[in-house]
Amino acid sequence: MTPRRDLFVYVAKPGTRDATIRYLTGWLESLVGHPGFLGGSVLVEEGGELLPDTMVVIMDFESGDAARALWPKIENTINPLYPDDKSDGSPDQGPAFFDGTKERVEAGGPLGLRFSRGDGRVARMLHVHAEVASEVSA
Repeated sequence: MTPRRDLFVYVAKPGTRDATIRYLTGWLESLVGHPGFLGGSVLVEEGGELLPDTMVVIMDFESGDAARALWPKIENTINPLYPDDKSDGSPDQGPAFFDGTKERVEAGGPLGLRFSRGDGRVARMLHVHAEVASEVSA
């Protein structure tokens, strides 16, 4: 069985950083007990290279099958992975990392993202479902 790691990159709604960290952590905690879910992490970008309050949620599963078994259980709930409005088929908003949005925000402009996930708490920028090809531990 090959482990799987899923990564979701978000930007928190302005002014909600700490509450969003608590929300994402609580959501991960709610997955404990799902067969094959091994845990997860909430990371906050701290280098100032991305948009303010960029966060990464990492979810570890024992296999791709274990991860895929989770999706039907959560797809019709309010959670950070699926849009709050289930008819919303809009793509991830990752291009905002590279199109000058950061500079416009630093100059006082609006953030201009759709906070459409996690009950309006986060804008999903990018997601990756990855098979773990190799790992190094110290």
